[in-house]
Amino acid sequence: MSRSGISENTPAFAIEEAFRALGGSQKSATVTAWVNSRYPGRWTDRIIGQYLRGCSVNQATAIRHHPDFPRFLFCKGRGEFQIYDPSIHGTYDPRGYPEGEGPSSSSVGDELRQEIAEQIEQRVGTEFAYEAHLRDYLAKNLSLLENGLVLWSGKEESAVEYQLEGRRIDILAKDKDGIPVVIELKLSKGHERTIGQALFYRAKLKQLLALQRVRIIMVAAEITDELKMASGEVPDVDLFQYSLTMKVDRVEN
Repeated sequence: MSRSGISENTPAFAIEEAFRALGGSQKSATVTAWVNSRYPGRWTDRIIGQYLRGCSVNQATAIRHHPDFPRFLFCKGRGEFQIYDPSIHGTYDPRGYPEGEGPSSSSVGDELRQEIAEQIEQRVGTEFAYEAHLRDYLAKNLSLLENGLVLWSGKEESAVEYQLEGRRIDILAKDKDGIPVVIELKLSKGHERTIGQALFYRAKLKQLLALQRVRIIMVAAEITDELKMASGEVPDVDLFQYSLTMKVDRVEN
């Protein structure tokens, strides 16, 4: 049992551990990452998100869905939570409403909108984590994109998330001819924004390095018709589509 009487080997126990370790108020994505690092593969991000909301004293919609969850968190909104303290947050009835107030039509609507917003925030946080893993993997395996492609400076710490006037290029590389290559990943960003960013990076690099040519490589989980059409309007843009696969082999014991 935890100090709050929460059963061990449950998502609620792991979440409480996370808050004791991290302290203060935390975003759902931060708590999820901590739990996953401490208990890899134990629970899905979706389950952890359900427990974050369901363990909050002021999340009436989640409490209706999960009436047996322990209540030890307070949701501050926008996917941010902290350990519940009645002296700071006030008291709530078992349904998740401020003591003595109960639900109103507006509060129910607010709860639903808040729950949807938090689910979106958690999914986006997860996508950014996947994007970081993909970026780091490609930085170490640039030959998957093109033979002769190497990191711009030869050092991963300066070529990955390359700093450019307050912005960051996902990966800056150079091809076998020494031409700079801006590599941008498109996971959680829309294709219009990604192309706009890449073109800005190219223009800035040409200006700062006094270059005539800078190439662009875009890597996406899905190459849409819109992305093909947009990239076809500008020179030196190459598109790559990636897929993740898993192989499972039996190990004799």
